[in-house]
Amino acid sequence: MPLNAIPPNPHQHPGPAKPRFTEEHFINRELSWLAFNSRVLDEAARATLPVLERVKFLAITASNLDEFFMVRVGGLQLLREKDIRSRDSTGLTPSQQWEQIHQSAAAFVTRQYDILQRQLVPLLNEKGIRRLPAAGLTPAQRTHLREYFDEHICPVLSPVVVDDAGARAAIPALNLVLLCTVSDDEKRHVLLPLPANLPRHVTVPDPDGGQFLYVNLEDVVTLFIGEFFPSEKVSTPARFRVSRNTDITVDDESAFDLASEMEEVLEARLKSPAIRIEIEAGASREHTRIIRDLCGAKTAQVYEVPGELDLRAYFQIAGISGFDELKVDSWDSHLSTAITPGESIFDAIKRGDILLHHPYESFDPVLALIEESAADPSVVAIKQILYRTAKNSRIISALVRAAQAGKHVTVLVELKARFDEARNLERAADLINAGAQIIYGVAGLKTHAKVSLVMRRESGRMTRYMHFGTGNYNESTARLYTDISLLTCRAEYGADASAFFNTVTGRSRFVRFNKLSMAPYGLRERLLSMIRSETERARQGETAEIMLKMNALEDRQMIEALYEASQAGVKIRLNVRGICCLRPGIKGVSDNISVVSIIDRYLEHARIFWFRQGGKPAVFIASADFMNRNLSKRVELLTPVEDKDARKRLQHILEVHFADTARGRVLKSDGTWHLASITAAKAVRSQEQFAREMTKRTRQANESPDVLVPHTPK
Repeated sequence: MPLNAIPPNPHQHPGPAKPRFTEEHFINRELSWLAFNSRVLDEAARATLPVLERVKFLAITASNLDEFFMVRVGGLQLLREKDIRSRDSTGLTPSQQWEQIHQSAAAFVTRQYDILQRQLVPLLNEKGIRRLPAAGLTPAQRTHLREYFDEHICPVLSPVVVDDAGARAAIPALNLVLLCTVSDDEKRHVLLPLPANLPRHVTVPDPDGGQFLYVNLEDVVTLFIGEFFPSEKVSTPARFRVSRNTDITVDDESAFDLASEMEEVLEARLKSPAIRIEIEAGASREHTRIIRDLCGAKTAQVYEVPGELDLRAYFQIAGISGFDELKVDSWDSHLSTAITPGESIFDAIKRGDILLHHPYESFDPVLALIEESAADPSVVAIKQILYRTAKNSRIISALVRAAQAGKHVTVLVELKARFDEARNLERAADLINAGAQIIYGVAGLKTHAKVSLVMRRESGRMTRYMHFGTGNYNESTARLYTDISLLTCRAEYGADASAFFNTVTGRSRFVRFNKLSMAPYGLRERLLSMIRSETERARQGETAEIMLKMNALEDRQMIEALYEASQAGVKIRLNVRGICCLRPGIKGVSDNISVVSIIDRYLEHARIFWFRQGGKPAVFIASADFMNRNLSKRVELLTPVEDKDARKRLQHILEVHFADTARGRVLKSDGTWHLASITAAKAVRSQEQFAREMTKRTRQANESPDVLVPHTPK
């Protein structure tokens, strides 16, 4: 029974039969995700933002859409091809979902390019950031490009004749590819894949100075494509790009060598079926047919794009130097006021639990825990879960140093972290070479929990120090994602953390924890018990309330439990960044549920769960969302927060998000999202408020006098 939960009254009438929820009570997962990406695109269209910030949001939507097609649409396509006709919660078959996705995605792409060409490009041009067409080049600029092409581009490219057996394999996923027709005595079609390691934007001299002038790589290659085929006639090339299915997994339960199996999976993805083909407008009918045939695509998978391909390249435009006035003012990331500058992280944690709200508070204390542990002779062992890490990870470097220093270092490296598999393989090899003990995840499950455990010998006794978090051990994304960290040395948490690592690394039989809850063995049940406890309180006439913050809400059992709580009178407020399959505001079903989504400068990534519990709130942070994959198919952790001040702070974070009228979109029962109708002067912007609050807290801490001066009467 959870803390403060009311046990059911055995003498109470059981009430009406459990309600049945049908297709109209749910929103399709894939269409909900597309709606989320549309909310991100709203920021690219927001006229009040500086243009380079808007450009960044445009690039984010392009990157998001690529991953969506490669993962979600790829999986649906496999089901469709196998004629699987099972229906989701909304009653749609894989084929019906696939068709609706392509219709919605086509409209989305049209809107992307409308925003780019009608709003962003004119603004960029006005501010001196200009993509030059070949016809607009001066002789000096053309000469500059010719020299650049001869030295940096031509030696790298390798033309491939379409008739060759390896032509399809020569089309890498997501890279730009040119298809041209070459003719002399005979006619042939040739592919020119453009490697991803070549700069997409080639800068050219500005005769007036002060401007950023560039030509896209594909334009430079098109301009000088004849250099590859001397004395032959070359057609204007078609430009295209292929998204491939990455929904390919390893059968890790039967894998003998998981690392080798993962390398084979990565190789297989290079040749996996095409899911989407983007062709830049202007391609000839013949070239379009060849591209389709070469990729084995159906008509619905082909998108004629009304402009340059791969809008992810606008990340680079958003980050160009010398145009700071076109970017948002930065918000500082502050060191936690719970930590005295220069003191040992162990001393700080011993004073009490430390709650961090990233990126308003620096990720440095989390790094300090591992880095100081690596150098501290009193530290005996470090145990760590790694899912996604930074490119030059300080965490990895510290773990390597710790292992080299003779400490017992155990690291669970999740090789099945999609799109990070290759990096994790490399990191695992580094750790193995240093002498660390490496575990490649858990058979049949992804390990997504965020936990570090440090064993330190103090006065002849072993003290455990822990970090529990909602985000990855990645110092780069910790500056861009909002997450929660909890640093603690509570003994019961330490015992649970040790039991957790024994379970996932040593195949120990799962034991019930004192404080933590672990998926797939009990986390779902813990959350359901908390929801049902609030439901029971409402039925008994108590005030009952639930506040939940997460990235996605998709799991049917959790949604139905929230519907039942709403029907009982529980006030439920949900902050869901992305997918939300729950419909709020349905009469008699979800009248008491409201849903808000925050899209702003930082990516909302924290998971915070708050239950009123009769005025003694139970508050949790977690690595898991309310998704079936998190609750049933991954190793996740739910951590109760028991420090009184930390609980109040988490409640405050939730309340401010729900009050956000500047960047908060409200979900209606019909599945549409709406911004609040409020004047700018009265609008509340939650992320900006958190930044201000952290600045104020830091200033007050720095201004605290060392000597207390009493006020005396005059």
